[in-house]
Order: sequence, then C-alpha cells, then structure tokens
Amino acid sequence: MINETHVGLVRMNGGRLIGAQYMLSKWERNLGDKFTIEGTEWIVGIIGDTKDDVIETLNEIIKKQNSIINKQNYQLRKKETIKVNKVWNKILSDVMRDINESII
Repeated sequence: MINETHVGLVRMNGGRLIGAQYMLSKWERNLGDKFTIEGTEWIVGIIGDTKDDVIETLNEIIKKQNSIINKQNYQLRKKETIKVNKVWNKILSDVMRDINESII
C-alpha cells in the first residue's frame, strides 16, 4: 500500500545544516533515511502530518541555527576588535611617550 508522507529533507556537513527542503514522498519514509536528488544526498530529518507542519519546523530549525551562527560570529568579531584596540592603544601610547620625551 502506498502511503504518502510529508517529510523535511536536510543536508548536513560537519554537524551543520547546509540545506533544507520539503518533499511529499509517495512512499513511507523513516527518520534518517538517505537518498539522492539530482546528485545531492539528503537525509529525512522531519516527518509531519501536513506540509505546513513540516515547513514550519524546518523554518524553526533554520532560525535557531542562524541564531547560533550569528552569536559565534559576534563573539569572533568582538575578540578581533579587542585585539585591534589593544594594538591601537599601544601605538597611541608610544606616540604620546615619544612626544612627551621630545618636549622635555
């Protein structure tokens, strides 16, 4: 018996989500099933009752991952800014010291 299944497909690389899409499968699928679409390997990551449920869940996953990535990028930028500020403060301090020494 053919049993259509609403599935959310995901592509993963190094533990990161790099792709997501909805598919209505003509056959029953299980979580973790792998198959290839146009040369790209996809994994069944979500099974839902309706298309809307699956798409909503995929969108939530994407939002959460984007939030994590944005926080990581912010922390990296913050560290880089601190390093740059230290360098500029050192340069400014050296310049001010040189000016003070030349005045005396």
